[in-house]
Amino acid sequence: MLQLSDGTRIRFEEVGAGTPLVLIPGWACSLDVFEHNMPAFAEHFRVIAYDPRSQGGSDQTAKGNNYAQRGDDLHEILEALALPQVNLLGWSLGVYDVLTYLDRHGFDRVQSLVLVDESPKIIKQSADDWGEGEADEVAALIDTVRGPGYLSFFREYMAEGFDGEAPPALLDRMTETAAALPSTRAAALLRDASERDFSALCKEAAQKMPVLQIVREDWSAAARRWIEANQPSARIEVLGSHLMLAEYPDAFNSAVLSFYGAGA
Repeated sequence: MLQLSDGTRIRFEEVGAGTPLVLIPGWACSLDVFEHNMPAFAEHFRVIAYDPRSQGGSDQTAKGNNYAQRGDDLHEILEALALPQVNLLGWSLGVYDVLTYLDRHGFDRVQSLVLVDESPKIIKQSADDWGEGEADEVAALIDTVRGPGYLSFFREYMAEGFDGEAPPALLDRMTETAAALPSTRAAALLRDASERDFSALCKEAAQKMPVLQIVREDWSAAARRWIEANQPSARIEVLGSHLMLAEYPDAFNSAVLSFYGAGA
């Protein structure tokens, strides 16, 4: 465990040696989502993965369940581990931990970004935008999460993250992890995310460093339009559905390692 300045204890795991690659899981998830990726990455990198505050094995906190705090938490983690230069990989809303860190602490420490299946803003302005849904749809989702339907929604969303049938044991494990995050805090995180627009920051990031965008198949047309217009230097990989890193780990790992010139 690593302790932040406010006393919050953060669960993290570290494997491998070399250039640091930091992995951040998505909303209500833990670092265990990377179980099929960390060993492959550790052959080439010093891999560090952690559970954001109030998620997984990290401490629950009544305050700070927002992305500004999570960006600051990431900064503290990098400081505590004495990582002057890092590569950052965020999956799902873990992308927002990464982008908020850049927004609040700058680009100097970061060598590259791997952004996995999250749009720079959640709310769509039109049906063919890249995002989770239009404003009324996202508001309804937040209401569901705030109420008794939170965990059933979470399990269904993760099940839909597979092209094929999601393994029940994995869904059980992920849902048990999500249950550690109370519904009010889960909803607060989603609400905070829905109010953010990282479009300008994503453009700037791609001008400053190599960026790999990995997107799911059913988002790929909208995502590709946005990325090609706003991050023309970024590399794009299209793979499976939202949990492609678990369903197709070999292809996912190969895409990331190829981006770094490390081979499969």
